[in-house]
Amino acid sequence: MEGNIINVASFKLLFDGNELSDELLMAVKEVTFEDEINLPAMFIIKLNIVNFMEGTWRGIDLESFKPGDTVKLSMGMDSAVEIMTGEITALDLTFSDTAFLEIRGYDKLHRLRFGTMRRSFTDMKDSDIASSIASEVGLTPEVEDSQKTHLYIFQNDQSNYEFLLERGKRIGFEMLVNNDTFIFRKSQEDKTPELTLEYGVDLDSFSVQIKTLTEGSQIEVRGWDIKKKEEIISTVSSGSENTRMGGKESGYYFSQSAFGSSSVCIVDDMITDIDEAQNIAKAKYNLMLKEFISGEGECMGNPGIRAGMTVEIKGFGERISGIFYVTSTVHSIKEGAYTTTFKVRRTGI
Repeated sequence: MEGNIINVASFKLLFDGNELSDELLMAVKEVTFEDEINLPAMFIIKLNIVNFMEGTWRGIDLESFKPGDTVKLSMGMDSAVEIMTGEITALDLTFSDTAFLEIRGYDKLHRLRFGTMRRSFTDMKDSDIASSIASEVGLTPEVEDSQKTHLYIFQNDQSNYEFLLERGKRIGFEMLVNNDTFIFRKSQEDKTPELTLEYGVDLDSFSVQIKTLTEGSQIEVRGWDIKKKEEIISTVSSGSENTRMGGKESGYYFSQSAFGSSSVCIVDDMITDIDEAQNIAKAKYNLMLKEFISGEGECMGNPGIRAGMTVEIKGFGERISGIFYVTSTVHSIKEGAYTTTFKVRRTGI
């Protein structure tokens, strides 16, 4: 008779390329990793700072850990796989009967948050601007061509993060960092699922919210052509979905059938031609469509589940089961147990 298979939570930490001493490693009580679309991924490492044997503190000398140190985090079941490289940004110390230190930090996307700038970019695409800014903060750009060249774009007292987030949302792009690589790309809902999770097999719980969309079944974008001295108007509606993610009906069809249309008009002074107006209208249409279905799941620790990927969820019938886009995850190892929770969205049903 075969014995029961026991999965053991595993993690590995490297600080500036060095492993922790046995004493500090044994003091680690919790390890948490969180990622979310368009936000710096975050890690939290909690450890006991009381050395009871010697009656002293440990790990608080600002040599073992200090802001700016590089942290490489690996997590898994039985064997750990690399999940992120980040930088320490804060140390939280609590001195009491259960004294502990929380080491917190982010991946290198957080570098875009330092300071604000007032400057202009001329004759550049948004993807060119993203590449330039990534290089400025020591990241290697991996950008998808955004096609449209702009005569003049102004960064008005914004951090690089705020500026690129605004530019990305305008055209339906998202940004993230993988180690030293800055990624600027179209949202990936239309991609083939990278893994399958089935309720009762490798998915412990799942909740779904389906809501009617009160805005966006038709998007009208208006601008002004300076050269031709005429108004630019572009309208998109049903059929402009990037993907229904395997669903029979898009969120707008589902909502409009019940309550009617929900048209929106947008005036954008930066638009210079009809093609740009069309792209902006379609991006806005699909951005609002993403609010149709949201969900949250929990399973045994799985480092393969990450924000920015599609997964197939099974076990809930024909309409609820299907393809979902992962928008955020939390990976936590605490008291020897590794769990993963994640949030998803879907554009059709």
